[in-house]
Amino acid sequence: MKNVIKFSMICMTLFLVSCNKEKTIDDELKEAAANMNKLTPQILNDGVRLDSVSALPNKVFKYNYTLTDDVKESVTPQEIETFKSQAKEGAIRVVKTSADMQEFRDNDVTLQYSYFDKNGKPTADFIIKPEEYKSK
Repeated sequence: MKNVIKFSMICMTLFLVSCNKEKTIDDELKEAAANMNKLTPQILNDGVRLDSVSALPNKVFKYNYTLTDDVKESVTPQEIETFKSQAKEGAIRVVKTSADMQEFRDNDVTLQYSYFDKNGKPTADFIIKPEEYKSK
């Protein structure tokens, strides 16, 4: 899971840094999403595929993943909650500490993660707001 989060965030940072500073952050996020989507779908590790990303209004960057080995009905609600908690904790840690994520921190970008099962059913999602990754 760490590799998934790190890969996604590093790609996003590379695209943000290469963008023209005269554009708004929303414009930069849209451009980054378009560039990243040229690389998708991307298998990130066993059972996880990054399908697409999108820039939403108000500095929100959304990642869409598929859990390619899972069917929602075969996973318990407790397993889903455990997955969400661990994935969110890992993502916050990366955003807080990674030099590659400085652009997100500087621009108060909200990160949204959506996970779908192999049949396309929504399985888990979470949001990371700036106050979560800027807190000590």
